[in-house]
Amino acid sequence: MPIFIHDSAEVSERALIGENTKIWNLVQIRENAVIGENCIISKNVYIDRDVKIGNRVKIQNNVNVYCGVTIGNDVF
Repeated sequence: MPIFIHDSAEVSERALIGENTKIWNLVQIRENAVIGENCIISKNVYIDRDVKIGNRVKIQNNVNVYCGVTIGNDVF
């Protein structure tokens, strides 16, 4: 399934986004971030460089995930 990226989101061309992931409005994803498959990145989330997010992860509104953080699979 395709990736959905809202028009207002800023996603670095150097970020890797998994299949069927949804990135909502006002999200910023920096370079070298890796986001797994079937994730939901909600409104106004900031994901810093070098962050790794597993599969089937949901990050709620207004969350900041800073450089070097790793989040495993199936995390809410």
